[in-house]
Amino acid sequence: MNRAFATVTLFALVAGVPMLAQRGPSFDCAKASNAVERAICEDPTLSATDRTLTAAYRSLTNKLTGAAKDHLVKDQLRWIDSRNRDCEVKIDDQRDCLETRYTWRIKNLREFGAGAYPFVGTQQIYKTGEVDQDGRYSIDDIRYPQFDGTTADFAAINRRFAEEARKVVANTTTTGSLWSYEQGFSVSRPGSRAVAIAVEYHNIGPRPNGGTACTLVDLGTGQPVGPEDVFQPGDAWLKLIVPIVRARVRKMFGEKQEFGELLEPTHLARPLRDPDHYCYRNDRLELIFSPYVFELPFGSDIRVDIPYARLKPLLSAGGPLGSK
Repeated sequence: MNRAFATVTLFALVAGVPMLAQRGPSFDCAKASNAVERAICEDPTLSATDRTLTAAYRSLTNKLTGAAKDHLVKDQLRWIDSRNRDCEVKIDDQRDCLETRYTWRIKNLREFGAGAYPFVGTQQIYKTGEVDQDGRYSIDDIRYPQFDGTTADFAAINRRFAEEARKVVANTTTTGSLWSYEQGFSVSRPGSRAVAIAVEYHNIGPRPNGGTACTLVDLGTGQPVGPEDVFQPGDAWLKLIVPIVRARVRKMFGEKQEFGELLEPTHLARPLRDPDHYCYRNDRLELIFSPYVFELPFGSDIRVDIPYARLKPLLSAGGPLGSK
């Protein structure tokens, strides 16, 4: 997230929140014990945002019980440790680091408390070391979700997220192919019966890249679901989405660009069946593709927003999103 976007988002998060008599953060600045806490104390915007985060955290703890509440407490402590560790060393862009972390944390805490669904906690991996004299790695922060709740058995989806994180660690620590890796996730609630997870990652190495992979989890079954479960039977949804994506790609890369068969409907339909590209936000469906998905060796991610109003006639009433 760039600094300008993070700053705008921070102001949006604290806008409309009544100013408290307290002007500092949620903690006592006289007892600030590290550079990060002191930086927050010295910045009025970060102080206000820290109070906003604490309010969201306390509101959520009041709604949870049992394992979910225990996981939230541990989750918050891990988040604070991660905030202090990672933002303390980034002297030149410390404020940017704090803005980014607070922005996503507040968003997720509010999303967790938006309705009666299992709390989604955060598991975390942090590790640095050397493979050999030429291969040093740094796993700055791998955060992945863990579902708690009794509406379904979430063991399988939790194992999937954990295994994917461990594969990244194994690849990084044994081959040295990545120099630095960071991963986080955000939560959306597009329907009363579903939670959407968007895992965002970034690595720096011989072949640096980043991206977003999304998963929609059905709260009734605890299982990941694809577009064929969200939409009505048949391919009517594909016939609607293919030309929208085709038009977006042409607009991004120019009408004069030669695509050959890459943008033919039969060719486009293949990646459009992959559920990883479907990010179900609260207010829209966002499709995210690397240019390599369409065999385009250049350009940034291709992102296509489709309002739910346009998709509503094709949504399955019995599916995880209902009829919106």
